Amino acid sequence: MIATNYYPESPKGISKNFTKLPSSYITKSILAILAIILFFILYACLVFATGYLAYLALIYDIGSVNKVTILMKIGAVAGSAMLFVFTLKFIFKLKNPKPQNRIKLDKQKHQNLWGFVARICQETGAPKPKNIYIDPDVNAYVSYSNIWLSLFLPIKKELTIGLGLIDSLSLTEFKAVITHEFGHFAQKAMKIGSYINSANTIIHDMIYNRDSWDNLLDEWRASDIRLSFAAWIITPVIWIIRQTLSLFYQFLNIMYSSLSREMEFNADKVAVSTSGSDAIIAALWKLDAGFENWNSTIEHAYLASKKKVFTKNLYTHNQIAHEKIKDSQFEKLINLPEHAMGGKKYFSSSENSKVSMYASHPPNNLRQENAKAPYVECDSDDRSPWLLFDEANELQEEMTLLVYKQYMGKESLEFSTSTVFENFIIQEMQGKELLAEYQDTFLNRFLFINSHDELLKKANERETVSQKDITYLKESLTGLMNPVKEIESLMNKAVEISQGTTKEVSFSFQGKEYGKKDLQKGYETMIAEREKIFNENFKDWDTRFCAIHLNLAIKNNKQEELLKIYKQHQVIIDIYKGIVNVKNTIFDDLQRLQSKSEVEQIEINNFQNKVKELTEVNNTYLNKIDETEFIPMSNIDDAKEFKEAIVDEGEFKKEIGNLFENGGFDRTVMKIDNAINNCQRLEQKSIGLILMFHHQLQEQSNLLES
Repeated sequence: MIATNYYPESPKGISKNFTKLPSSYITKSILAILAIILFFILYACLVFATGYLAYLALIYDIGSVNKVTILMKIGAVAGSAMLFVFTLKFIFKLKNPKPQNRIKLDKQKHQNLWGFVARICQETGAPKPKNIYIDPDVNAYVSYSNIWLSLFLPIKKELTIGLGLIDSLSLTEFKAVITHEFGHFAQKAMKIGSYINSANTIIHDMIYNRDSWDNLLDEWRASDIRLSFAAWIITPVIWIIRQTLSLFYQFLNIMYSSLSREMEFNADKVAVSTSGSDAIIAALWKLDAGFENWNSTIEHAYLASKKKVFTKNLYTHNQIAHEKIKDSQFEKLINLPEHAMGGKKYFSSSENSKVSMYASHPPNNLRQENAKAPYVECDSDDRSPWLLFDEANELQEEMTLLVYKQYMGKESLEFSTSTVFENFIIQEMQGKELLAEYQDTFLNRFLFINSHDELLKKANERETVSQKDITYLKESLTGLMNPVKEIESLMNKAVEISQGTTKEVSFSFQGKEYGKKDLQKGYETMIAEREKIFNENFKDWDTRFCAIHLNLAIKNNKQEELLKIYKQHQVIIDIYKGIVNVKNTIFDDLQRLQSKSEVEQIEINNFQNKVKELTEVNNTYLNKIDETEFIPMSNIDDAKEFKEAIVDEGEFKKEIGNLFENGGFDRTVMKIDNAINNCQRLEQKSIGLILMFHHQLQEQSNLLES
């Protein structure tokens, strides 16, 4: 049983009809059921037809026996058998996958949480879960314990709660989120979802998966025409089946998407009935910050692991991250406008949550309107949901070990103190707070650094630098950044259109209208225009930015130190651009090969050799850091650590053998992609170092604004 004072109060006077299913929900359920029935009838006919064809091929009388009739018999049997196996091959891949990142909570050890869940079940009339699990992330979801058995048997459902979710919410908001999930527990339409997921599994395997069946068909077609004629006959049949199923795949998902939307609205109503209108929407509003904090915590854990720094409890540091944003989040909450129905207006546009558990749900503003119609008031319990977890610290430590093992492949760890790990995070964040002072101009572009002689010339042209010069420098960015922000706003709109989270179906850029068909082209055009603005419009500002601070450095006898930092930053940019150029070269050559109707083996061999050579080119770029005096950055003490921060062991290892047969090509591309991401991190670290050095110069020259 739960301790009574751990269960937040529920709204008073809620009508029994409050969570009654609307007629639209019932209509869409019926349509989804009809779509499922239609699919399984079609599928059963397909299996029967191909099976019967195989049977006929096996028993038909070939008449006179000769080479031709024997070959025709073999071809007919083999071809029809291949078609029959094609319709059933998904069966050999049937699995009931269980997430590996979960911990099952024992009822006896975690009585408060189980009691809390039992109270929600009692209040909502939902069935109790078979099991409760926890996982590391910012999520909560309900699932069948066996998705395939659930098609035929009344299988119980399971609840999974992410520990990152608990860090993000108050007790009332946590109650609302869990109640939302139990709203799904009570929905019989979840069974429809199981059937559609099963249908999708069958269709997806038949349409998109290329496996040993396809390899066998390819090899058969490549054999002597006297043996392969049947393979060539069934190839267009397979194509027709796949095209037909592809249309059904889209149809089924459109039907279910429409029903799923109604299911989410209804589950939100169930949450409102136990926690009021604001709790579930406030939770949605907070979860994006929770998602970002947890992702940062995981990223810091990964980066720290490279320096053999491990923490016993990741959630200690996640909670510290939440504490750091607590005041600013509260200020944002206070400044939110009032909603006409009651409470705060958390969402004003068709914004979708960044959290994966809600990414496919209806837009947040529509969920808000649904939750507040009518507005249900309820007192809020602002205590932490961790109250519900007995021995929370031990649970967090157990989950931390699982995160290191499952996400980073790290076991048998030697732990550092929480202070050492937190200091690593503080070092990692150094300089980032200064980016906002410059309107985040350095987030998506490279700082242009003129030659040292030119910078010294510009710096010496100034007699003095005043606080007005610094202020004007920052203010002059507004005019430069405005066209960039306009383009980025349109880029966000394009993303919303592609995701279907806005009613708009097109956007206009440079006098041209872009719809869904040419959305990608429009997006690429905007990126190119933004790059053009960065390259052409910011050079003068960047030169002034560097020269002003170099002037201050000269006055403080620190010009050599600053010039070394500038030089190192340029080297980092060169390494970054070089590795990106290698990736582009590989994919340009690959695209040229793929565009050819026929490719000879020698061309493939030449391409593989070039990929291997380009690996060595990456090392040439990487070694540029050895050609200059290394200036330590936060958590990067020397050139060796710098290279190891880009690629494991500080070197791009050349793959051997046939890259397309041993997976070497995929590993090479993945290594390059990771290196590019790591270069981006190091470039931002270097910007942070520059901004901190500039800040110190301003401080020493008494130019900081009071």
